Amino acid sequence: MVAIAGIVLAVAAVNLFPTDAEVARRETTLLALDIESARDDAWFGGRPTGVSLAGGRLSVLRLAADRSWAPVPGRGRALPEAMRVAGLAIDGREADPREVLVFLPDGLGVPFRVSLTVRGVAGAIEGDAAGAVRSLAP
Repeated sequence: MVAIAGIVLAVAAVNLFPTDAEVARRETTLLALDIESARDDAWFGGRPTGVSLAGGRLSVLRLAADRSWAPVPGRGRALPEAMRVAGLAIDGREADPREVLVFLPDGLGVPFRVSLTVRGVAGAIEGDAAGAVRSLAP
């Protein structure tokens, strides 16, 4: 009986206290899904859609008729406090992390890489010219 209780506690402890690498993997994957969702908005909505990671927030933006970027209501969120955007590269050039990452409705994308740290653990999100978005978490 004591052995069974010990096993249950061990399993619960692993789930209640995730490692830094597990938290980094989860948060990086969630951000990749948000970026992928913005890509899908462009594809299925027929309008350019962008993502900004400025100021510790994820903002999903849509290109308005006057050629300015307008936030999509209900699609932004604060990034976790433990997450830092370490860099942004768009089409092979270093970009300011405040720059808008743009997705076009034609389904073709511009290669990009968002470098992140979560609780000090490095990770990244990459997108390719075919529109694929993937999380590169530890």
